[in-house]
Parts: sequence; C-alpha cells; structure tokens
Amino acid sequence: MHMKKIVHSLLSCLLLGGIVAGCSGKEAANPPSAADSGAPESLSLPIVKSPITIKWYQRNYVETELKSMGEIEAFKELEKRTGIHIEFVHPPNTPDALNVMLASGDYPDVIFWDWSGVPRGLTGLINDGVAIKLNDYLDKYAPNYKKTLHKYPDLKKFVTLDDGTYPGFFQLDPDPLRTSYNGLIIRKDWLDKLGLKPPATVDEWHTVLKAFKEKDPNGNGKADEIPYSIAKSPSGTALGGIGGGMSEFTAAWGILDGFYKDPATGKLLYGPLQPQYKDFLTTMAGWYKEGLIDSEFASTDTKGLTTKLQNEIVGTTFGSLGSIIGNTTTAARTKNPNFSLIGVKPPVGPGGKPYNYASQAVQKVGLSAIITKSSKYPKEIVRLIDYMYSEEGQALLNWGIEGKSYTVKDGKKTFTDEIMKSPDGKAPQQAIYRYATPVFGHTKVMEYEAWSQVSLPFPEQKESIKTFAGADFSLNTPTTLSLTSDESSKLGSIMSDINTYKQETVLRILMGADPVSKIDEFQKRLKSMGIDEAQKIYQSAYDRFNARK
Repeated sequence: MHMKKIVHSLLSCLLLGGIVAGCSGKEAANPPSAADSGAPESLSLPIVKSPITIKWYQRNYVETELKSMGEIEAFKELEKRTGIHIEFVHPPNTPDALNVMLASGDYPDVIFWDWSGVPRGLTGLINDGVAIKLNDYLDKYAPNYKKTLHKYPDLKKFVTLDDGTYPGFFQLDPDPLRTSYNGLIIRKDWLDKLGLKPPATVDEWHTVLKAFKEKDPNGNGKADEIPYSIAKSPSGTALGGIGGGMSEFTAAWGILDGFYKDPATGKLLYGPLQPQYKDFLTTMAGWYKEGLIDSEFASTDTKGLTTKLQNEIVGTTFGSLGSIIGNTTTAARTKNPNFSLIGVKPPVGPGGKPYNYASQAVQKVGLSAIITKSSKYPKEIVRLIDYMYSEEGQALLNWGIEGKSYTVKDGKKTFTDEIMKSPDGKAPQQAIYRYATPVFGHTKVMEYEAWSQVSLPFPEQKESIKTFAGADFSLNTPTTLSLTSDESSKLGSIMSDINTYKQETVLRILMGADPVSKIDEFQKRLKSMGIDEAQKIYQSAYDRFNARK
C-alpha cells in the first residue's frame, strides 16, 4: 500500500548514520484487540500442532562457514522444540538489497535488520503498512520479552517509538562490556621494544607514531613501517562517519565527526561546524605529511588492512577486539610468538577527556526483527521469538547444544574443546558458527560470558575491553531516534549533499591537496547547504526520545 510513498522513502537514504526514523493454523495479520489482552498466555511446546514454515530475511552472518544460518544447530533444535521451521532468506551483500526487496512489495514474514540506515526506519515501516505494531501481541504472547525489559528498565526508551509503539524485537545489549569492542589498537611488542608506554594524549600519540616510523620496530632493516593505518568503511567512505576511519581522533577535541551531544549544554551540535574541527584537521594533515598515516588509507579495504597487520608493517589502527586483535594475533603468532596487540583509551587532547567516539556502547539495543503485514502467522512468530528470550532459548542461541558445544558445571557454562580447540584448526569465533550465535546479534539478550569465551581468547583482549569501556561516553547520542516523514525527507536531502561535500573536502585537506584554511570556506558553505535546519531536526528527534516514558 502507498507504494509510491514507500519507494520514495526507501531511496532517499541518509548517509550519516545513527538515526532510526523513526497454536496452529493461519491467522489474519490484524493485531488482537486490547480488550482481548489480559495476562500473557502461558507457553507450551511445541508452539503449533502442525508444522509451519516462516520466511526470515537477514544477512548471512556465518557465510564464511555455512551457506545458510538455517544450518546452525541452534535453529535446527529450535524447530524441533517449537514446530516452526525458519526458512532464512539471505540477500546479496549490497547496500541497496533491503531497499530493493521492500520496494518490490513482496515481503517475507520477518525482517531482521539494522534499521539505522533505512530512511524513516521503523517509524516509516509502521506508518507505510510494512510492519505491524506489536504492543497487543507482546502483552498477550511475549512474557519473556516483557520480563527482560522489566529486568533492564533503561532499555524501554530504546525499543519503543516516540508514540509508545513497540515496532520489533531487538537484540539487547545491557552489559557495556559486551558493546565496548571497538577502539584504537596498538602493537604492544613494538612499544616494549622501543621503551615506550601506551600513548594517552595527542602529543604522546605523535611521539609514538614518529618512533614507529623511524626506529624499525619490526626489525627487518627496512623503513616499511606504517605508523597508523585503517580500512575504509563497507559503504566505501574513507572517513567512515562517527567512530570509523579517521574520525575517531575528533573526540580528542571534544567533538565528533557528525552530530554529537555537547556535554555542557546537553544540546546536539554538528562537529565539522565547530572551531575545533579545524584544529583536528590541522593535526591530521600534519601527521599525514610526516608519513605517520598510511598514504593508502582512503582506498584500503578490510582485507588489505588485515594483510598489512599480519605482515607486521602496521603499528596502530582502529577496529574490533575480535577481528583485529583476535584473528590477527592468531595468524601472526604462527610466525612471531611475541606479536601483541592491545587496546588503548581515546587520546586526551584539547577536549580534556578520553572521549569515546563510537556510539555502540550507549545503544543498549541493536538490530531488530519486524513482523510484516504479509505474514499469516503473527501470533506464532511472536511466541517463537519470545521463546528466544526465555532461559532455554537464551542458552540455545548463545551457547548451542549442551554436551556438544558447551557443558555446565556448578551452574557455569563453558564451551567444549570442539569449539575452543577445533580439530579443524578454526578459531573459536568460527567454530561456534556451527552451533550458536553468541558473536553476532539476533533476537535475544547478548551474553557477555558466551561472547567473550569465543571472541576474547587472549588476555590482551579482556584487558582491552575494560580499557575501551572506561572511556567517557558523554559526547554520544542514542542511535534510536525517530524521524517523521517530513523530517526524514528534509534531512535526507540536506545530509546527502553535505556528506558528499564533506567527504571530498576533508579528504583533500587531510591528504594535502588543499590547505587547511579551506575549512573556513567549507564551514561557511555548510550554512548555505542547510546544516542549521538539519541540526534542528536532530534536536527535535532527540528531545522526543528523552520524553519517552
């Protein structure tokens, strides 16, 4: 319905992330009436008397190991217990895959996605008749999900829309240690070899990077060290927005490379418009000119960065504890047993604090699953997903199959040697893919213990995540802000042009093609491009978020 409206909304993408706009038998998609909603019905297994199949759309997070997430043992067992077969539909790994599917009008039963990059997000999907409101369903058929939200009351603001609508079932991350997995990472063995300490300030970072460039820390007699290197974001942008690419260093100046919260006033400001942004660019352009930043940073992809790290020519980078510290250390130590990577806090600069630059640690929630209005089984799906939040469902999705992938002793779960010492030589993060989903998000509470056992096998990782979690998060804003249709349209138009202009301008300044003084012209032009109106839109959405009950 309203197909023209839907297609227009889906194609007017926001390039700056962080906003979310916003029992068997067949059953109609209309929610049960409030009058029918009393105490939640008790759940008995199987959920259906006769088996049913639902189509579940999401990316294949285990594609390196399995052709479909349906091959994961947890989902096979889930079907045995509930009588509901999940037929996973995995889209191609392209930026527009979801938009193409939604615009077609041919919807699966469930869509599990990161809605922060979708125009008007969950609000738009509800208003355009794609997704159903879950309020009445949750009251009647989802006692485990409601119990979880009651256990973590601060999550409610993040899982509802401005009008109190429950739009979907969220990946819940109440433990800040579980979400503090990205940060600045450095070669500790290089520091030790050169008699240096982990850098804590911008000036100390400069000293360390210069030493890495000039003092041959990899010991091969060649001047081949790259003091700081990064990978461009999957979207292809080299700056990567807040918390990616080069942007993390903006926090040292007390700003972020996008919209952020001013700790002094609590208001949202746009970082590139602030005077500190010029100082940030001056420092970064200076580092680049000195050869302290990878000359290929604007074109290096994840594979390229991994190769450079494993070849021991990169001294510092930005990334995750799992893929950077864990996987790289596992590979590099086959040749160099002294190879060591550690995480460090964001540098303190003129901003005065080690401000966190990424927003993942303040999200509380992540991706979410919506039930589409096309589904014939909304009640059964709610009960199925609600079971995933029960104690049994939690154990199944986070740990897998007892006796095979994990054991329990004195109430403590531990992954088996099949996972931790894979006979196939796989890293624990890969070996667990056959059984469960503790590494990536799903409709469940993410458990730190399950995730950390397979994701943080090295002591350096466990210490690093504490370091990352100890940063100051007062610049960060929630990622679950809702936009109205009008706001989304205006903001999409404004920020699309601004982000393209910013990307081009800032890269030219960083790489020395333009002088830093060019930033004055850039900031003036932002005004004429509508940045003030965009800021008002973000502020209104943020105010509505804070007013949520």
